[in-house]
Amino acid sequence: MHQFSEVIVMTEIVVDKDACDGCGECIAVCPESVYDFDDDGKSEPVNMDDCSECCSCVEVCPNSAITVDACE
Repeated sequence: MHQFSEVIVMTEIVVDKDACDGCGECIAVCPESVYDFDDDGKSEPVNMDDCSECCSCVEVCPNSAITVDACE
């Protein structure tokens, strides 16, 4: 009998708060609702586990403030 264990790999998402201007483009484009605004009006990844690694947020950010490890 074989037993398999599930391996869960979480996508690492980093928003450079100095570069982010709070335009909200990443929030609007993300199909998985990974982002929301923080208390300073900047983008913040709040649901990283839901990221589908589509890289839309990286592509749409006008300030290149978002890094997603799967999109490098």
